[in-house]
Amino acid sequence: MNKHWDLSKLYQSFDDDLFKKDRAQLTLILNNLENWQQNSFKDSTEKAEQFVEKLIDFYQLYVKLNAFSQLTVSTDASNIKSLKVIEELEKEATRLTGPRVKFQQWLGSLDSLNNLTEHSPLLKKHHFTLKELLEKNLYLLSEAEEIIISKLKQSGSAAWTRLQQKLTSTLMIEVEIEGETKTLPLPEVRNLAFKKDPQIRWNGYEAELNAYQKIEEPVAAALNGIKGEVLTISEKRGFNHPLDETLLNSRMERETLETMLEAMSDFLPHFHEFYKTKARLLGHEEGLPYYDLFAPLGKVDLEFSLDEARAFIIDNIGKFSSEMAALYNRAFSESWIDTEPRKGKRGGAFCANIHPIGESRILSNFTGSFTDMITLAHELGHVYHGFCLNEESILNSSYPMPLAETASIFSETVVTNAALEETTPEQAFAILESRISHAGQVIVDIYSRYIFETELFESRKNASLSVEELKTLMSQAQKEAYGDALDHRYLHPYAWLNKPHYYMAGNNYYNFPYAFGLLFGLGIYALYLERGAGFLEDYKKLLAATGKNKVKEVATMVGIDLDSRRFWEQSLEVIKKDLAIFMAKAQSNL
Repeated sequence: MNKHWDLSKLYQSFDDDLFKKDRAQLTLILNNLENWQQNSFKDSTEKAEQFVEKLIDFYQLYVKLNAFSQLTVSTDASNIKSLKVIEELEKEATRLTGPRVKFQQWLGSLDSLNNLTEHSPLLKKHHFTLKELLEKNLYLLSEAEEIIISKLKQSGSAAWTRLQQKLTSTLMIEVEIEGETKTLPLPEVRNLAFKKDPQIRWNGYEAELNAYQKIEEPVAAALNGIKGEVLTISEKRGFNHPLDETLLNSRMERETLETMLEAMSDFLPHFHEFYKTKARLLGHEEGLPYYDLFAPLGKVDLEFSLDEARAFIIDNIGKFSSEMAALYNRAFSESWIDTEPRKGKRGGAFCANIHPIGESRILSNFTGSFTDMITLAHELGHVYHGFCLNEESILNSSYPMPLAETASIFSETVVTNAALEETTPEQAFAILESRISHAGQVIVDIYSRYIFETELFESRKNASLSVEELKTLMSQAQKEAYGDALDHRYLHPYAWLNKPHYYMAGNNYYNFPYAFGLLFGLGIYALYLERGAGFLEDYKKLLAATGKNKVKEVATMVGIDLDSRRFWEQSLEVIKKDLAIFMAKAQSNL
């Protein structure tokens, strides 16, 4: 099976005639948009229809061009051509700012949005998009200021983001494995944390932390630069805090976030007991050291070849949905997935849904662990989410961060539960521990990242933070979230350096959406268990609606009240049941 993805459905290369044609057409569309904004807004319905049509044309091309460029550089951070094209596209996209601002300001001058859309099928179809533009108009600066900001970002936050990505993607690390010194890319070294051999886990942890010293200063500069820019622009727009802007963009209310965070905070002691028990099982007396946070437990090694992982996922998801199984199989067969860790490839995993071609691409760094297999199941859930949006207009296909994890969490839950049912008791214990550890990352570690980012913004208001200050903030956040369950002598003070989410100027606080996704996904899965196969159609409709509704409205479609503390507690109860089973089995091994 091909371990590298195929991007030819987009373009053959940057020299492809089709790439050049689309690139020229994008410029022509922007020229037309700039000319359009100079004309009279007298016939409001026709004017609005023209803007929506031109916006659709723009994104149909921009998403293709940008996806090809971004996907290319994500597996080859030193690809000069792709880096240049990305920068050119970002610069070109700033030309959209003027027409968009002009249109938003005009929308704000109307007496009623409903009067504008009710007689136009096109505008009615995009009513939510127009309503969202109208809401954001409240925080809009002047047209000239917005254009300047969009241009300055290209040499500011966008450049800092590329720097962090390149430094972490090209970092090669020497690490000793079974008596042999190997030079490995960062993602592969980080994956050593899942190995059975405790010495390998320690060697990986120590080598990773030491290697960061080579790039800590420029990456810290990137983080300071990005957060400083965000604070300045957010304040200028009239937001009290960057979190308020994130919530607006997330289509989510603060009350929902606070209710979820309070439920998570109150649940932390349950995870603390899990980590303490795991520490004792591994022979640690002063809490669990960070390098053993992901240590596998049980007497079996859950290792998978890529072919085995593929079969495992498709067979088990097929018991839930034949449609999902067929789509997942297509993703493997048609080389939508890049699995091989290598120099120049970014760490972690992601899925890019490419609406103009109705396909997706998955990046993973697969090394054969059970966690790697579940990560594939997770990302394939994103593929299904994109598939459910294929019939929507491209303007109705962009879902907010909190809902982004719904399908992925649901997918991995289905696969993991199926795995638990068909394995031996020893394997089931190992799978259960892996699932709880993953949930701990999404609840406990995400909570620490939320604390860190909040403190980072507060401190950055005054001045840039040094490397040592950033390390201290991260260590303090981990202590607060993990309590005494972690051995405070062995934390991960550099966790700010390797997480790409901190370096996305347009997506601040890209941490709580993962917790939301886990708990919302578990709630959705509970509804499936309650309603049976008949729920599948409701699930598909829910995913299709995520691009044209607020978070609350999507949840209401299946009868979920996100402002109810009870909903979040019920989802956490699912994790609590796993914890109870684990603790009972663990006691017999202590």
